Parts: sequence; structure tokens; C-alpha cells
Amino acid sequence: MRTMRLIVALSCCGAAHAFGPAIGAASVAGFLGWAFQGVGPSKDAAKVCRDAGPSKIRGLNRALLFGNGEPAVALYCGAKVRKASYAPLACAISEKLGGDGVLVLQSPLNVYAFKPATVEKVLDRYPSVRCVAGHSIGGLWAVEFCRDLVAAGKWPENGLSFYYMGVHGRGVSLEPFRGLPFDKVGWSCATEDVTMQRCIDDEGCDTSEEIAEAYIAEVKEQLPDGAVITEIAGGNHEQYGSYGSPGYSKGLAYKDLIAKISAEDQCAAVAAAIAATATKD
Repeated sequence: MRTMRLIVALSCCGAAHAFGPAIGAASVAGFLGWAFQGVGPSKDAAKVCRDAGPSKIRGLNRALLFGNGEPAVALYCGAKVRKASYAPLACAISEKLGGDGVLVLQSPLNVYAFKPATVEKVLDRYPSVRCVAGHSIGGLWAVEFCRDLVAAGKWPENGLSFYYMGVHGRGVSLEPFRGLPFDKVGWSCATEDVTMQRCIDDEGCDTSEEIAEAYIAEVKEQLPDGAVITEIAGGNHEQYGSYGSPGYSKGLAYKDLIAKISAEDQCAAVAAAIAATATKD
């Protein structure tokens, strides 16, 4: 009986040892699937995208091209956000630019561990682009790509402007915008953006508006002289796109604050600001 128990025990240990790596691999795969799953678009954004019928551009990770002409704006999505989520914003920008195209770019397979197509690749394909815009980490990638253009001596002769939407996280500097030869720079800060509110000590601030004003005062010196800052009262982080309100179940480490203005109002304000930045004086 003791011999039988020993054999059974050894068998169980062997099975556990054999299955251990498989269980570990499954756990890692499950975590990565949770962390990198895409979000959006909302039903409204999906409908706008279907109605607009954007072209899918091969060679640029199937970027979506909205509008009636060559793109004037290249818009980089935030992490995890599917391209169609920005359909309302892209269409609104295009309308304000008289039908000029807006190119919406995202990482391969929508996995933010991989970077999207570079600004150099975009300009090689579409030299008509005169403004680069980006939401959260998408804007940081885009400004990095613009810095690479300068380093390679490939800054476009017709110039380039930049618009940054939102705040990505604590410790992220806007200083790179100051050091690049952009024609114009614009930035929007929404008062109910949870990523912005997590970036500043809000002691002494009683309202979201006061927190936003304190954050703007803290970072505005990082921007170039003449940069246009748009404070979106009542707006939040997720309404820069239109992808619902995902949280932990969708692999996000935070839940955004509830916006105090409609998605349509925030979209209109951001579209107007980007169009102004993209318009040559």
C-alpha cells in the first residue's frame, strides 16, 4: 500500500511538472490577450465609418482615409483604440478643411506594443499632409517620428504642423514639441480627462477646471512660443475618439471620468482646433 501511494504521488508530481509550462504559457497568453485587446468603435462611430466609406491604405497598416481628396492631416490613434473610433472626428476635420482627406493610423493588429507607420512613410506616400495629430500615446509616437525626420534631414519643404490631443501620463514631457521646427503647434486639455488629473497634485484645487488650469500652468512652458492651448471644459479622455467607456475588463488600468459635455460637442471643438492648426496662414 505504501509503495502504491508513493507511485501515485510521484505520478502526480510528474503530471504537475509536465503541465506547469503549459499552464504558465496559457496564463501569459491570457494576460496579453486582456492587455492588448482593442476598444471601440462605439455604435455611432461605426455607423459614421460605414456611411463615410473610407479607403483602406495598404502599406500603412491599412490606415483609413476619410474625405474627398489627398490627406492634409495624419491622425494617430490612442493605444488600443480601433481606427473606426475616430471616424466622427476625421469627418468633422475634413468638413472644416473643405473636403481635404484625413488619414487615421494605428499600430499593426491594433497592438500598441508595435508602432504605427512612421510620419516619413506617410509623407512618402502623401506629401500633401501638412499637419500631424495624435491622441495620447499616438501623439507621442508621432512627435518621435517627426524628430526622426529632423535627424535624417528629411523635414518637408512645405513645412509641418502638429496637434496633440489629451495627456498620456505622469512624467511625460511636452518638451519635444518645443525643439522641432513645426509651423504651428496646438494642444487640447480636457477638464475631465482622468489621465490629466492623475498627473498633478490637486491639493488646493476644488474643481476639475482648477485642476486643468493648474496642470496647464505647470506644463505650458514645455510648449513652443505661440502654441495654442485649447481647454475643453467638461470633456474627457475617451471622447477624443468615440469608443465607449472601457475600463478594467478591456485591459485599461483606469476608468475615465464622466464627461460633462456631449461627445458631439467635444468632437466639434477638437475638429475646429485641428483644422485651424492644419490651415496655412
